[in-house]
Amino acid sequence: MFLLLRRVDECAEARKPLWLIAAASVGGLGIWATHFVAMLAYHGSIAVNFDWLVTGLSALVAVGGVLESLRLASRKSLVGSILAAVVLAGTVAAMHFLGMMAMQGLTRQEYDFSMLIGAAVFAVGAFWLAYVGQRSGIRGLRQVAPGLLVSAGIVVLHFSDMAASSFVVDATVSAHGADDASRIWLVGAICAIAAISACGSVAAVVLDRYLTDLRGMTEAYIEGVAIVRDNRIIDLNARFRDIVAFDGAVSAMTGMDPEKLLLPVDGQKVLGNREGIAEATLVNGPQERSLEFAVRTVEYRGRPTQVLAVRDLTATRQAQRQIEHLANHDPLTGLANRTLLNLRLERAISVAGRADASLAVMALDLDRFKAVNDLFGHSAGDQVLRTVAAILRECTNDVDTVARIGGDEFIIVQVGQSQPKAAEQLAKNIQRAFKRDFNPHTNPMSVGVSIGVALYPDDGDNGDALRHCADIALYRAKSTGRGITASYSTEMDQELRERRRMEAELRQAIRRKQLRTAFQPLVRAETGAVVGYEALLRWHHPELGEVPPSVFIPIAEESGAINTMGEWVLRSACRAAAQWREELSVAVNVSAVQFRRRNFADRVFAVLEETGLAAHRLELEITESVLLQDEALSREMLHALKAHGVRIVIDDFGTGYSSLSNLRTFQFDKIKIDRSFIAAMSEDKHARAIVRSIADLGRNINVPVLAEGVESKEQQDMIAADGCTHAQGYFFGRPSEVTEAQAGNVVSLDSAKRRA
Repeated sequence: MFLLLRRVDECAEARKPLWLIAAASVGGLGIWATHFVAMLAYHGSIAVNFDWLVTGLSALVAVGGVLESLRLASRKSLVGSILAAVVLAGTVAAMHFLGMMAMQGLTRQEYDFSMLIGAAVFAVGAFWLAYVGQRSGIRGLRQVAPGLLVSAGIVVLHFSDMAASSFVVDATVSAHGADDASRIWLVGAICAIAAISACGSVAAVVLDRYLTDLRGMTEAYIEGVAIVRDNRIIDLNARFRDIVAFDGAVSAMTGMDPEKLLLPVDGQKVLGNREGIAEATLVNGPQERSLEFAVRTVEYRGRPTQVLAVRDLTATRQAQRQIEHLANHDPLTGLANRTLLNLRLERAISVAGRADASLAVMALDLDRFKAVNDLFGHSAGDQVLRTVAAILRECTNDVDTVARIGGDEFIIVQVGQSQPKAAEQLAKNIQRAFKRDFNPHTNPMSVGVSIGVALYPDDGDNGDALRHCADIALYRAKSTGRGITASYSTEMDQELRERRRMEAELRQAIRRKQLRTAFQPLVRAETGAVVGYEALLRWHHPELGEVPPSVFIPIAEESGAINTMGEWVLRSACRAAAQWREELSVAVNVSAVQFRRRNFADRVFAVLEETGLAAHRLELEITESVLLQDEALSREMLHALKAHGVRIVIDDFGTGYSSLSNLRTFQFDKIKIDRSFIAAMSEDKHARAIVRSIADLGRNINVPVLAEGVESKEQQDMIAADGCTHAQGYFFGRPSEVTEAQAGNVVSLDSAKRRA
């Protein structure tokens, strides 16, 4: 009974009532059989017969009472267990009294109720302990103790009831008792029925548990499993049906031939003689589905049978392909990455070498891409990169390799065509597509492209050499003017080596004391009186001689050496100016690269404190490109410098990114007109008109205007007449070691003319 009760807890909800009835039948009949056999064992002075109708009713009462008791016990609560024990004790008592009523020949005369009550209390306690023990986690206690406790309660109730009763002979009943042999047969039959009922129920539990759990376990497999005998499926799980994409019920697949479902990749039959796992596709179904299967021979239902296990690898293969794609491609553009590029480039060189053919390696770099990122944000920059990738795919063939190897750096490997004509044509197509899709007149996020080309085998015989040559050619294209294509030559390599050498020498120039500071006077335009000097950096190399600033300043900015050099110039200029008269100022040019350093303003304040120069005597000259790289940070830094007393001068006004909005949003202390306008004033009325307009603008917003590059008396008269307040140029003095600055001399116009 308790074994069946545990099955109630284990089985599916739909089968619980059936197992509960089975447990009640086994328990009730067992209790009834125990009682009836005990009654048959009674030997008195008169033979006793039984009323079979009442006896059968007692069996039904036993089954019904046990069913209700088990239903209450299944609640798994303290109250439920107590109620179940009370009901079971009452059931046993009711069955016993019905059994006594069925006796013919004896009449119960009187009872000892104290004994009956004691037996009932004992039975309720035993039954309650049995139900509690049945839910115990202790295996032995759960399996043995409940049965012993229920048996003890039944026996105590039965024999206590018998002992508490007094019987007399019923003279009205003529009893014809059975002989001993008949009693033995009757007892044996009753015991056999009870035993068969109990054993059959136990067997049903085992089989149900085995078959149900086996089926449940099989259905839980991620693999599809089919049992095959004589090339026909005799059993399978639902997963097998799903994997082979069968459109129908699982039972409908019984009797099907596996050969009509799977197509092994190795060409053998599905149930053929093979070792290990094989791959297959579907005969009828999605062809992109990838499967693997294995066949094993087992004994099933007493006969050798084959088990076909199938696993769906489609998702795994797709994930593997995705991983491989991510490992070899740029996630943003979908182009090949550096790893795949190197692999394909070496393969292309190997093929070209065997075929005595040529190929081209093209290095591409976007022009103005950093400005797009700074002005419009990285999401806009990403969209530009995706558009560029689409252009490159459009312009190349399927056999070519297009790779993104850096932020805005791309590489194309062009194969299978006659070089260098094919590379030249491809470069033209790319430039044409860029002008079409990135029109600067209609697209504010327009970018250009510079291209460097290297050829195999002329420029290199391996991937690294070709990439190096293409990079050198790209450098030439960008330094020449951007937006153009350059092909590699050995002269480029030599020039780059010289540039790299100069870069290395420049980094050592301060330590080797090769740098010096020259000063050029800044004067009032009308009188020629010196009001200050501009500090200019000079580099004298022992081998290269006097290196022009136009040569080494771009190299210093590109290499980052300008930060160290700029601070050195600032310190040198401030130290010199601190020795001048109080009314003289010093101007120092500041590179946009220096402004990228967040601590630039702090470094300026430290130099002023170190040299003792008053902040209002220092002028920092910047170009408007400074405001483009990080406008918020740049303006914050400019406001900090100005708040400290440092004067800010806008340099080269009228060229590049000149914008009146900058004059509106920031109060500059001086405007410097670019020298190109001053040089053209005499012959170009438009240039003079621009100078006059800038001078009027400065007067209207109360900002001094300085004209640089004044080289003649005529130019001096013109800028003075047009309203420029200050001037600078060879007419007033060349950059030099200024001893007169230390004395604070005032330069007259006549002496200025003689010096010029």
